Amino acid sequence: MNDSYIQIQAIERFRPDPDRLYDVDTTARLAGVPRRSVLVYCRWGLVWPTTSPEVQGWYFSCEAISAIRRAEYLRANRGVNLPGLRVIFELMDEFGRNRPAFW
Repeated sequence: MNDSYIQIQAIERFRPDPDRLYDVDTTARLAGVPRRSVLVYCRWGLVWPTTSPEVQGWYFSCEAISAIRRAEYLRANRGVNLPGLRVIFELMDEFGRNRPAFW
């Protein structure tokens, strides 16, 4: 096997299947964070499980995994705290709702 092939595969990031739901442990692994971080981000309203935790357990979509990755990047690399993350996520949601259709 060629060394460049191995290097390319090493930097490719796993992309979650958009039609699949992931349990909390798999979500944490795919997002590259501890399980506790997923739960903290849920408590702060940055992500939500797609199913009721009381009934079926904690399952997350690929959008939630992407949101956790964004939150972790901002927290770890930019020093944004949890209240700051909440404001950023709220502004991103508002911008998405108010964005013209031609964008």
